[in-house]
Amino acid sequence: MIKEFWNKLDAKQQKLFAGAAIFVVIALIMEIAVFPFWEAKKKLTKAINTNQKKLVEISELAAEFKEMEVKTSAIKRAAMTHGGNFTLFSYLEKKATQANVRGRIKYMNSSRGTQTASFEESLIDMKLDKITVKQLTDFLYFAESPADLIRIKKITINKMKESPEYLSAQIQISSFQPLSQSR
Repeated sequence: MIKEFWNKLDAKQQKLFAGAAIFVVIALIMEIAVFPFWEAKKKLTKAINTNQKKLVEISELAAEFKEMEVKTSAIKRAAMTHGGNFTLFSYLEKKATQANVRGRIKYMNSSRGTQTASFEESLIDMKLDKITVKQLTDFLYFAESPADLIRIKKITINKMKESPEYLSAQIQISSFQPLSQSR
């Protein structure tokens, strides 16, 4: 039947019919094989890009977690060296005596800083009046102890108006303690 139909067509119609048939076959191949392949390739590329971004984020979080573990270990070691009766308040009084500024302490107020599941930051706000630059540097040198995680968090230094050769310093000092040892 197809052969009869083909034979009834003249040469121009046969070429036109053959071209249409080839076009339909190519369109079917494109629709069935090529377009789905391109779509799958686009989806795969998008999924790869998304997963690469997630991997970068996970790597950054892993590095941050590792850094936090190192800091936590340092805090634990420092807390162990402090002993059971360590208080930042008494530590700073000793260091003030050592730096010859104990009589220059106007006030020392303790407060709580950040807190984790097992550690608490202790803060001492203190003001020293009528001290020299040497006394201040001596006190800062004696007070700050990276090995014990005692650090100067904030400091404000002013010249005294009534005696310009002397300084007034407001200092915030912090340390970490296990929660069981804190107030």
